[in-house]
Amino acid sequence: MKHASTETFWETATKTKMGTYLTTIELEFLLKTINFSERNLIIDIGAGAGKFSLIASQKNAEVIAIDIDIHGLKRLRLKNNLVNVILADARHIPIKEDVFNAAFMIEVIDYIPELETVLTECKRILKTGGSLVFSFGNSHSLKSKLRKILRKHYTHSYPQVVHELYKAGLKIVKKEGFNWLPFNRTSQNPLIPLFAEIEKQLKLRKIPSLSPWVLIHSVKPKQTCPT
Repeated sequence: MKHASTETFWETATKTKMGTYLTTIELEFLLKTINFSERNLIIDIGAGAGKFSLIASQKNAEVIAIDIDIHGLKRLRLKNNLVNVILADARHIPIKEDVFNAAFMIEVIDYIPELETVLTECKRILKTGGSLVFSFGNSHSLKSKLRKILRKHYTHSYPQVVHELYKAGLKIVKKEGFNWLPFNRTSQNPLIPLFAEIEKQLKLRKIPSLSPWVLIHSVKPKQTCPT
């Protein structure tokens, strides 16, 4: 068993040039779409060592972090013991319904084939009007097709995710594409800032349906009464 002082893969990856680029995009999107006020209860699903849980907590939100990896949660508790942690699977969240003002899953659902189950669980635990923000790798993107040559692939496609959100009863509010860069998750390539700027200037982030990675902000809408 790993000692709690040993960094997780994700903590190490975040410190790379590529990790810095990805975290910057993801954090900017979170801050634009979720209200981290002290009155709000937030759940970080697949929190790992709490990269985003810690930021939400610092902004005075009450945060619950869940993950299936006990080592990551131990790392999170070392950094901030005020963040509540639960060892749990995103497909079976052990919390009653209509609890959270917001939920986020960053770089998580690529590892979960049961997309419908996860989205249904997220909707269940959200209050009406609550936000769900998540990211995923788009299997319909060119980058995904190139990854298949290396026997790697993204799990879900953009059309599939949009369809499953609709089925789950969640309404899409905002979408943004990113990670058009030709580098892997832990790259230290010095050209990363240049490619990130090119991505921005070409407005590639405004084409989520073709983007290699996608960020989505969805909400649990009010139930309409039948006429």
